Amino acid sequence: MSGKSFNHRYIPGLDGIRALAVLAVIAYHFNFKWASGGFLGVDIFFVLSGYLITSTILPLKGNKLTVGLKKFWIGRFRRLLPAAYVMIIVTFAWATLFHKELLHTLRGDAISSIFYSSNWWFIFHKLSYFDSFGSPSPLKNLWSLAIEEQFYLLWPILLMLGLLIAKKKNKLAIFVFLGALGSAMLMAILYQPGADPSRVYYGTDTRSFELLIGCWLALIWPMKRLSSQKISTNHVYQLNSVSLVAFSVFIVSILFVNEYQSFLYRGGMFVFCLNAAILIGCVCHPVSILGKLLSWKPLRWIGSRSYGIYLWHYPIIVLGTPVREIGNPAYWRVTLQLLIIFTIAELSYRFIEMPIRKDGFRCYFRQYFVFNKHKWGSFTLARKISTTLIPLFLLVFFTGMTGVVGEEKIESIESRPTTIKIDGGTEQHSTHRDSEKEQETSQPGSLSDEEEGVDSNSDQNAVEPHQGENETEVHPVHESYNGILAIGDSVMIDIASSLHNIYPSITIDAKIGRQVSQAVKLAPNYASFNQPDKAVIIQLGTNGYFTNTQIDTLLKAFSNADIYLVNTRVPRSWEGKVNQALQQKAQEYENITLIDWHATAINHPEFFAPDGVHLEQKGIASLTNLIQQAIDETN
Repeated sequence: MSGKSFNHRYIPGLDGIRALAVLAVIAYHFNFKWASGGFLGVDIFFVLSGYLITSTILPLKGNKLTVGLKKFWIGRFRRLLPAAYVMIIVTFAWATLFHKELLHTLRGDAISSIFYSSNWWFIFHKLSYFDSFGSPSPLKNLWSLAIEEQFYLLWPILLMLGLLIAKKKNKLAIFVFLGALGSAMLMAILYQPGADPSRVYYGTDTRSFELLIGCWLALIWPMKRLSSQKISTNHVYQLNSVSLVAFSVFIVSILFVNEYQSFLYRGGMFVFCLNAAILIGCVCHPVSILGKLLSWKPLRWIGSRSYGIYLWHYPIIVLGTPVREIGNPAYWRVTLQLLIIFTIAELSYRFIEMPIRKDGFRCYFRQYFVFNKHKWGSFTLARKISTTLIPLFLLVFFTGMTGVVGEEKIESIESRPTTIKIDGGTEQHSTHRDSEKEQETSQPGSLSDEEEGVDSNSDQNAVEPHQGENETEVHPVHESYNGILAIGDSVMIDIASSLHNIYPSITIDAKIGRQVSQAVKLAPNYASFNQPDKAVIIQLGTNGYFTNTQIDTLLKAFSNADIYLVNTRVPRSWEGKVNQALQQKAQEYENITLIDWHATAINHPEFFAPDGVHLEQKGIASLTNLIQQAIDETN
């Protein structure tokens, strides 16, 4: 009896892997604490894409690709572009109607996504993958599709040249693996511990190793030659044992890895992708027990629709979740959003993806786009709906793209202060508009010259302290310290004037997006506050996590002073890790008092602005009073 073998067209177990990968990504974007490593599902997709595409075009013999370049590219465009473009248009139209505040950034995101360059757009505009305040861009998930499309354009050419030069596939596999290793090394070199890792996370140059590992697997473990014939029982046992270990590593990584662990960018992702390659290789083999388990029908259904699920899950989560509740998933909302995601993905699969893959663009266009009033009665329901809705969505889309709406929000955003410095009698501000040449966003990781070395008497427009809309009705108190320093981020900006009213001689240095890593470089400029008769208020952690070394370095810079650590209330995934670390430091150091802002604010959404982070008047008053009480109790 001849052995059973699989070709490159369809392996049921791979749909199971796709399903688990996309579910992991969704769980991560829902901010479930148990899926802190869910973003690694994208790595699985990259490795799988490299493997399947290479297996599709790799010849069994010779050095000519099995598919011509033109035919290959047209096939990829049919597979990816239509569903993605529909999602972009519908999402943008929805934002135009109901979320106009997003349009000033969404226009650029939409254009870059249409041309599959959004990953570099996000890098150049410093849009973090891991955090953003207010509503994140609903198109942010398209960065990975941009990398894949860039790969699809280049890889067939490189593979063809590689086959011509290397002659043998085993030799070519060595060069492909070295290329993957080089990309992973570049990620390790560019990564900066404690800073936002989005540059290395988004970059085609620093993520191509994942796709190349899949290509390498296709060269050394060709799918077309996998067969159950002539394989011993011992080898079957070994393959199934290895697949179980690889699958366990995948699950453990999803559950326990998080995006701020340095090892991840210094070889961890590379190892994870090698493990993914092993898992995929095992599942592809006909004798794999795991492959049969992953062929479970519900997993196959999710996996076959994983592209549509991935496309739609993020805009539905972003546009369907109040900003104040980001990071705190409500299970009723999660259930409703999942139903919407799966429903739209099924519609996309049936009426967009499969028809175009089967019949091509022209036939699809004639069927759904060409209007013939004489044949309207014979149209199917799907065609009637599409013929009616498509012009409406396009009209709203182009209306939003022209910039007619959504500009009013830009003015208010640009006029908000990005930096406040108070040094005794003077208060200094700078806004987005004042600092266009060194634009500061809410993402960590980009140090300006100001953060490298800050002079408390910087050359900015100084104004006398004045009553503003962010001030509370407080009165100056007798200062028990000979000097008080407050270092913080945008939350400190909100309470700066209020603190200044209470402590007229206080020194405040606050900046939007400030990280602990930036404050470490700031600390030497305020060495005069490292004395027993002085106090230092540190309010950081709004913008992301930090390493133990970084927070220790900052705290030791003021080891002789009384330190007041303000923990954070921020609807983001790192809130718990930040607060746990700050609590631990308060227990380790005798000179540290923890101000539990989280416990005070957790049940008071009215304290916060619509972005769920910055403070309204009640929040300003509450946090200011909390700090004042802590200082009074200590003295």
